[in-house]
Amino acid sequence: MPHPIIFNGSLGLGLMLVGLGLNATLRPNHHLQSLEFPIPTEPLAKKFSLALMRIWGIRNITVGVLISIIWTTGDETLMAKALSAAIAMPITDGFGNIPSSLHTYCQRNFNMRSSKFCLPALAVVGAFVTSGYAEDQCRCIIGESCWPSTETWASLNSTVDGHLIRYIPPGAVCYKAHSSYNPVACEAVIKQWSESKFHSSDPASLHTEWANAGCTPVYENGTSIYGDAQAGERGCSNGAIPTYVVNATTVYHVVAAMEFASEHNIRLVIKNTGHASNGRNLGNSSLSIWTHNMKRIELLENFILACPNAQNAPSPRMAATVGAGVQDGEMYEALAGQNALAVGGTRKYGQGADNILEAELVTPAGKVLIANECQNQDLYWAIRGGGGGTFGVITKLTVKAYPAPTVVMGGYDIKAKNQTSEEEFYNVIADAHALFPAIQDAGVHGYYTVTGLPQAEALTFSGSFMGFDISNKTYDDALEPFRRMLGEFNSTINWSFTKIPVSTWQGLLKVLPEIGTVSAGYDIRASRLISRQTVIEKRENFAAVYKKIGPTKDAPSNGLPNLSISGTLTISPKPVNNSLHPSWRSATVHLITGQSWTDSTNETEVRNIIHDMTYRKLALLRELDPAQGAYLNEANSIEPGWQWSFWGPNYARLRDIKEIYDPNGILWCPQCVGSEDCVQRQDGRLCRAFTPW
Repeated sequence: MPHPIIFNGSLGLGLMLVGLGLNATLRPNHHLQSLEFPIPTEPLAKKFSLALMRIWGIRNITVGVLISIIWTTGDETLMAKALSAAIAMPITDGFGNIPSSLHTYCQRNFNMRSSKFCLPALAVVGAFVTSGYAEDQCRCIIGESCWPSTETWASLNSTVDGHLIRYIPPGAVCYKAHSSYNPVACEAVIKQWSESKFHSSDPASLHTEWANAGCTPVYENGTSIYGDAQAGERGCSNGAIPTYVVNATTVYHVVAAMEFASEHNIRLVIKNTGHASNGRNLGNSSLSIWTHNMKRIELLENFILACPNAQNAPSPRMAATVGAGVQDGEMYEALAGQNALAVGGTRKYGQGADNILEAELVTPAGKVLIANECQNQDLYWAIRGGGGGTFGVITKLTVKAYPAPTVVMGGYDIKAKNQTSEEEFYNVIADAHALFPAIQDAGVHGYYTVTGLPQAEALTFSGSFMGFDISNKTYDDALEPFRRMLGEFNSTINWSFTKIPVSTWQGLLKVLPEIGTVSAGYDIRASRLISRQTVIEKRENFAAVYKKIGPTKDAPSNGLPNLSISGTLTISPKPVNNSLHPSWRSATVHLITGQSWTDSTNETEVRNIIHDMTYRKLALLRELDPAQGAYLNEANSIEPGWQWSFWGPNYARLRDIKEIYDPNGILWCPQCVGSEDCVQRQDGRLCRAFTPW
C-alpha cells in the first residue's frame, strides 16, 4: 500500500517537486523504417518546411524536393518516412531530444544490451525532425584529450575532502572477468538487489532495472537475475552509470562539483535516492553529485523566512528544515517523536510543492542562493513543481510542519465473482470513482490497486481510506455511500470493509508497510491526472477506458504478468502560486497502469508492449480527459508532448527561468525543463542541439 503522505519513497527534491509545457507529437524513428506504426499528422508541416529551408535551402536536392512535397501536401507522414534518406542527421522528437527515455536507454547502454530491448525502444520513439546536434559542442567523454587527467581528478578529490568516488557498479563483483570479482560479495548483492534501501544507499545504482543493465548481477552460470543468458558473456560496464561520484555532505562539495563539471565540460547528473524512472540520474562519462547523505532534520517552532528586509517577512510558523538526502520515512519518524509532521503531498495539507517555504540551492554558476517568497522569487516559483536536476542542486529545504493529527483509517477488498465479466467489474470501479470527489471533500483520502491473475486470485480492487483530524462519525458518514454502492453489486462481487484500529499519526506509521522493493524486470507505464468532472460526468467512458487499460479476468496467455493499476486519491485542490500543472487542482485521482516483462520476453512481444502502452493505453487516458496532465515522476518514459503533460501553460515561464540560471545547460536530464537544448546521441554522448527556431 502506498504511503499516506508522500507520492514516492523520497523527499528527494527532484522527486517531490512537480510541474509542465509545449506539446509535441511522436513519429516513428528512422532507425527502424520497416516497423509500421500509425503516424499522426499535425498542422506543422509548413512551419517545418520553412525551417528546413533555413537549414539546408536548396543545397540538398533531396531535401528540396521533400520540402516541396510537404509544402504542397502538408503530409508529415511522408516527411517522417523519407527524411532519413535525405540527411545524415538523427531524427528527433521536435524538441531536440534524441530520444526520450527508452530510446535513450539504448544509447546509454548500446554496447551492453541486446536488440531484444533496444529495437522495440527505438521503434516507438518519436521522430519529428527539427534539430540535429552540433558536432563541436558536446560534453567531453572518456578517451578524449579533453577528459581530465588522473591528477586533475585527484585535485577535485582533495577539494571535496576525499569524497570523490571512482564508481564501480555493485554487480561487478559477479563478473568473473572483472577485477572486482568476489563470489561471496556477489551472493550478498543478489540477495539485496530487490531492496529499495540497497539502491538508495549506493552512490549511483538506481531502482529502475534497465538503468543498471550494463552491469546487472549475474549468477554463477552468467545468466542475469532478470533472465539474460548472455549477460555474463558481455561483461560488466558502467554503460550510462556515472564514472565519478561526489558524495556531497556539505554545500561546498556541491559547489566544487558544479564548478569542476563546468570548467572541464563534463556531463553532470544528480542522484539522491535513485527513484527516478526516466534516467535523470544517468549520463555516459558523467560526474554525479550524490546528495543522499545530507541527512539534517530539524523541527523549528518559530521559523522566520530569510528576507533581506526583515520587516517584509511573514509571521513565524512551525517548520522543518531537512537536508536533500532525507527520505520520507526518516522525516516522519524524526518529527513524530516531537508530535509533528511534514508532508510530501496530501489532501488536507496540500501537495509537497505547496509546502516548501524556503530552499538553499547551488546554481550551475556555483552560487549558493536562498529562494523564498521574498528573494529569488523566480527560482522559488520554479522549484516548487518544475522538477529536479534543472535549476540548481537543492541542498536544504524548509517545509511547513504541522501538529501530528488524529487518524481514522479503514481498508477495503473487492473481488470479482467467478461468473462476473470484466465489464461488470469495471462498472463497479467506475461507480466508486464517481463517489470519490464527495469522499475527498469530507476530508478523507486514500490509495488503491487493481490486480488480476496470476498476481491475485481474481480481479481485485483493494485500497485504504484515511482521514486526518476528523471524527469517526464524519469518516463513517463520508464512506456510507461507498459501502451502500458496493452492497448493490453483491451478485457480482465479494467485498469487505474493515476499520483499522489506529487513532494517532504515530500509530499510523507503525501499521503502514514499508515500500521497499524493486520490480524484478522491466516495465513501462501510462499515467494521468483524472479530473473530478470526468469521473462524475463520464462514468460510462471511464469504465470503458478502465477496462482497456486494466488487468484482464484471465491470466495473459503469453506468460507475461497481468496489467496492474494504482490510484492515488491524496490530491489537493487548494490553489497555490507555483509551477505545478494547473490540472493538479482539478484532479480527483492520479491513475497509473503498467506492464512489466523480463529479459526472457521475446523482441516482438516487447515491441508490442511498449507500443501498446504508449500509443493505445496512454492515448485512451489522454482522450478521456484531454485537459489534464501527468505526474512527471510516474509518467510514461517516452511521454508524447511531455512539456504540456508535465507543466502545461507554466512551461514557457519555466523555460525562461532555466535560461537565466543555466544558460550553458550544465544541468540536463531527459524530459526536464530546457532539455530541448541538447540531444543525446546514439553513443550516449550529450551534444548541443542545432535547432532552427
